[in-house]
Amino acid sequence: MLTEDFFGRAAIVFIMTILAVLSAITLFSYFYQSAPGNSLAIVNQVLATVLSALQVFLTVRRLPPKGTAQGIEPRVTSVVGTFLVVVAMFLTPALQNETVQMVALGLIFIGMVSSVFCLYWLGRSFSIMATARQLVTSGPYSIVRHPLYICEATFVLGMILSHFSVVMVAIGVVQFILQYRRARNEEAILRETFAEYNEYARRVPMLFPRFLRAEVPAPGQ
Repeated sequence: MLTEDFFGRAAIVFIMTILAVLSAITLFSYFYQSAPGNSLAIVNQVLATVLSALQVFLTVRRLPPKGTAQGIEPRVTSVVGTFLVVVAMFLTPALQNETVQMVALGLIFIGMVSSVFCLYWLGRSFSIMATARQLVTSGPYSIVRHPLYICEATFVLGMILSHFSVVMVAIGVVQFILQYRRARNEEAILRETFAEYNEYARRVPMLFPRFLRAEVPAPGQ
């Protein structure tokens, strides 16, 4: 398990570093453009760079695994569910509609800001694969069990709208299915590893908040 975690860590650091560098290069290119909505596009590109860099940082510092889902399916689901829409974005052209693009940029902004916050809260427990490192139940994780996936779904909706087409909608549907399966795989290994997970799952809904008042303590477990 430790050997797999080492190579998995190296692969994710490599990929996310490339994405962070490409995102930074794209960010610099925006300063030579003057298109409508360019300011929000720049902000989103900054967030994309920060998000990729944060994932690199947390992957390097993450805790050793206490349990990992077995089999090829959880691994394929995690990798494809993470990168499918990013790849699709380069394969499908952006919609040439200023209003649609502004709405899409707004959704992407909300998705990335909230993703950065959830990643910060998840901290050293972050993992792309279905792995149990430490049970996080505070902050956004006291509202739903998978807040990061909700944030990513908002980002994906923005990407679908920005590159709207039959192909992009189909890819988006596959993405949502994979992410739901990914969440189920994570829950299975968390239940197996942490005895207190069942009680946590009874208190906190999986994806949709109950809109009850929830205390958000300082970061940490």
